[in-house]
Amino acid sequence: MVKVSVNRFISRRIKTVRNEIEAETQRLPKNTVNKLEEIFKVAAKVAMGGIRHQRINGKMAPISLNQRRRWARVAEQVAKTMNNIASNLDEKEIHGQLDELEKLVNEVKALDQSWTKE
Repeated sequence: MVKVSVNRFISRRIKTVRNEIEAETQRLPKNTVNKLEEIFKVAAKVAMGGIRHQRINGKMAPISLNQRRRWARVAEQVAKTMNNIASNLDEKEIHGQLDELEKLVNEVKALDQSWTKE
């Protein structure tokens, strides 16, 4: 089994979604919701304990309860973004929600790295 950083996976997916928003406004809702659904599934899986370790700075580290709570917030933000896209196609609002999602993921990354240093 290939071990991939959850943080890197989600960050790449967010960038892909952001690029798709700019490039494909006609097929935007379906493709974007599909990509966001992938992010939601991974974040929810981490939050519920389905993924117990993640790679941080090249080392496998256990995911703590506080980290799981933060991933639950990431999943919540993804769900809000998906709901907004499904009901409203305001590109500025979607970008704002993606910025918030990216901010949450970066907070999780920063806290994860601080855990491994202790």
